[in-house]
Amino acid sequence: MTREEIIEELKGNSIIVNAEWLEENDPEMLDWITNSKYWGRGYEQRIDRNKAIVELYFDEGGVSYKATFEGHPQELRMSLNNQDIWGEDSWDDWDDMEQLEAYYQKTNQ
Repeated sequence: MTREEIIEELKGNSIIVNAEWLEENDPEMLDWITNSKYWGRGYEQRIDRNKAIVELYFDEGGVSYKATFEGHPQELRMSLNNQDIWGEDSWDDWDDMEQLEAYYQKTNQ
């Protein structure tokens, strides 16, 4: 598939990935999430990056992100629903074809 075909297939979908998947497929995203000003906010102790959970939303303009962590007291879905968008990228920012394919494969599991 071409980059454009993959993007078209991703639009309208969302996925949830954990730290293990990110470490293998997108360590830059894991670093960004766990170094964010939002990571661990409201908790007295530093949240372990290995517990990161990220939800990605793919739409016409690009990709947006929310994050939480495994074991959050509100449970995964509630925690993600209560988050504001942590960041957004346009499709132009997603130029790594291997990475794009990894997210595409994950949405089709």
